[in-house]
Formats: sequence, C-alpha cells, structure tokens
Amino acid sequence: MYLIDTHCHLSHFKKEDRKAVIGRARKANVEKIITVACTLEEAGECLPITDEYENIWTTVGIHPTQLSGDIESELEKVLEYAKNEEKVVAIGEIGLDYYHDTAEHDLQTAYFVGQLNIARQIDKPAIIHCRGGKNPGENEQAFIDLIHILEQEKFKNGVIHCFSGNKVEADRIMDMGLMISFTGIITYKNNHDLREVIADMPLTRMMLETDAPYIAIEGIQGGPGEPAYVADIAKAIAEIKNVSLEEVIRITTENAERFFQV
Repeated sequence: MYLIDTHCHLSHFKKEDRKAVIGRARKANVEKIITVACTLEEAGECLPITDEYENIWTTVGIHPTQLSGDIESELEKVLEYAKNEEKVVAIGEIGLDYYHDTAEHDLQTAYFVGQLNIARQIDKPAIIHCRGGKNPGENEQAFIDLIHILEQEKFKNGVIHCFSGNKVEADRIMDMGLMISFTGIITYKNNHDLREVIADMPLTRMMLETDAPYIAIEGIQGGPGEPAYVADIAKAIAEIKNVSLEEVIRITTENAERFFQV
C-alpha cells in the first residue's frame, strides 16, 4: 500500500529543490503526486515535471485569484491543454475565493462555470477551491455560493480541496456526489470543528493532499509543506476516526486512483 498526494504545487518549489522534495515523498511512501496548476503559465511549467517523473501528473485551470477577464480566450486554452496533454488529469484549481477577493464575484462565477463545463465536456474531474472572507460569516457565504453553483450546474465529478467548511456544508457536498480532500490543517490541535467533520465522514468520500508548499503540519505550521506530509495527514485521520492507518491508506488511495484515473 502507498499514499497519494492529490494536490500540491511542485512548480512553486525552487527547481533545484524539487528532486529532494520528491525523494522525501517516496521515502514517506507517497508514490503518486498530482501537481496542480493555478494559471495557464503554471500548466506549462508543470508539464515538464510530469515528463521527468512517471509517477507525477498535473492539471490545467485558472484559479479565482488569477482572472484576467479575457475569459473566452483563456477558456479556449484550458480546453486545448486538457484535451491534448495526456498527463493532464483534471481541471483545476478552479472555484471561488472571497478571502483575497481580487475579482468581482460575478467574474469568479463565470470562470468557474466555464471551467466546470470544460471538465464535463472532456470527462475529467474538477479540483475546486473555496475560501471565505476575513470576517465572521464570510466563510459560510463562499460555501453557500459554491454549493448553489454546483447544484445549478448539476456537477458531481469534483473534489473540494483543502476543505475548511462545517459539517452541514460537507454533508451538502457529499449529497451532490462530490469528494472532499483534507490537508495538514487537520493536524493542528485547535482545529476541533474540522476534526468533527472527519469523524462523521465515510473514508470512501475522502482524499488526502498537502497543498504544498503552502500548508505544513502541526509543529511546523509556518511551512513549507511537502508531499511527504501526506503520511502525517493519514495518521491524523486514523486517530480521529479510530481506525487503522492501513485502512485509511488503502481507501483514500483507491479513491484517488479512481478519481484521477492514475
């Protein structure tokens, strides 16, 4: 049995550090990695990494903080990458971001829906970002809007990455048929709400990710994170759910391989 990091950003590590980062992941039993692009330029940076490593795949998508407004042209390029590059296994990272709020919400929605349609058109899954605002209640609004869009679009073939919502939101997402993935924030001792979500969630709807280098684990919250830390996330889930580590690894790896077809 081995682990999969379903969401990291290897192109955001210094080029001279990547080989060691990937090596440490293998030592931690992380045998497959999805390195995620947030812009068209990053997709071009990720593809050479996948050419170098047979156990690494990538995605193409435009993150909600990276919107130029030239939507028609950019979505055409997303489609071209996704159709023609064998190692592009998902559309992402796409979604809503009310935290940085660098684009009007209507424009975020237009890019999000457009990229969901591309995922549907080429039958690939979507990696979905949802981050709320800085003020009380704003996290909930982001998830309310996201769930509304997904329900309107009847879109099921997706994963909410780095989930930070509550149990009600998790249940709504699972009711729609989507997956949920968790990062190292679940290892933080004060993160009681998210641990409650995990305790009530079936492993069959769950995937593991690091979002490296941006999120680390308890004790080194300042980061940087690495794909190797998937092993720590799996241990945390086993403890929260009071199940064996082997069961967590087996089921979450099966989920990821089925979802991404890797």
